[in-house]
Amino acid sequence: MQELDLSGGALALDFANTISRRGTPRSIEHLDGYADLLAFSRQAGSLAPGVVDELAELAARDPSVAERALADAIELREALYRLFSAVAAGKPPARADLDLLNRWLGETMRHARLVRGPNGYELVWEELPALDRPLWPIVRAAVDLLVDAPTLARVRECAAEDCAWLFVDTSKNRSRQWCDMRTCGNRAKARRFQARRRGPAT
Repeated sequence: MQELDLSGGALALDFANTISRRGTPRSIEHLDGYADLLAFSRQAGSLAPGVVDELAELAARDPSVAERALADAIELREALYRLFSAVAAGKPPARADLDLLNRWLGETMRHARLVRGPNGYELVWEELPALDRPLWPIVRAAVDLLVDAPTLARVRECAAEDCAWLFVDTSKNRSRQWCDMRTCGNRAKARRFQARRRGPAT
């Protein structure tokens, strides 16, 4: 998998954005295999490199389990997309999507441990070679975002017709429209410029 533009501003949104041009005939799936899920985790920094390498070896030994873990990841991703897309539109999320996230939350927190570190207490993940481990920090990030009302109120969906990526609007006046000004924003500006040059239809 090529490196993604992680412009979502939150791990759960970046994970939801692992499809480009969502909902169009030119959509691009970035999670074609379990290795892509690990590549995302490495790039996002949600798993340590050593853990990624360990899981890659485990997946190579048991590809059928890795395939199921990937299917679970995609199911979770789609639920997160629908959930945060609804939030961005000011609509209540579907009950089924919240139920799925809650099931993952219960499973995920079984592997969390509270420990005391040099800077105070912190939540760490159990050292367990489980192929669904890449999803644990994503689930926690999704829950953290949902309960953080000020940040949740800034969740947006890209205004480009062929994008639908999600992001946290950190602009001062909450006016950001595009997932990335360098891509969707520039394309939108170019389309408006060309429309002005053509003038009104006759």
